[in-house]
Amino acid sequence: MKPEKTIYADQKEIHDLIIDKLKPYLKNVKEAYLIGSLSEGKFGQYIEKYEGFYGSDIDVVIIPIKILSEWKYEGEFYNWHKRYNAGIIKIKDIEHPINFMIPFNNNLDLFWQKAKELKWKVEKLK
Repeated sequence: MKPEKTIYADQKEIHDLIIDKLKPYLKNVKEAYLIGSLSEGKFGQYIEKYEGFYGSDIDVVIIPIKILSEWKYEGEFYNWHKRYNAGIIKIKDIEHPINFMIPFNNNLDLFWQKAKELKWKVEKLK
């Protein structure tokens, strides 16, 4: 269960800053879609560490051109994707992990099914 989170007040400014900082990470990606707390306007800081971080994660569903060696493989999740930690973006001295989620067999249909089923807000980045 996730710990309580303080949502940053300046969501639009932080969203735009993170999208700008994400651009270098997306060079080896054909398609990219932002989901999760950043797309929902609920991005912030946990009161205690969650999965090793105090900051909300940055969830990006991608179709890679190639998987880079610096991406740390974290496993298969929720029967539809593999997850890689692609790096860290700091906001207000808090580290926010970048999670690249790659649908099995690069099949975006699995992602779109989940997005529809769970009513995710999806923002196309690339």
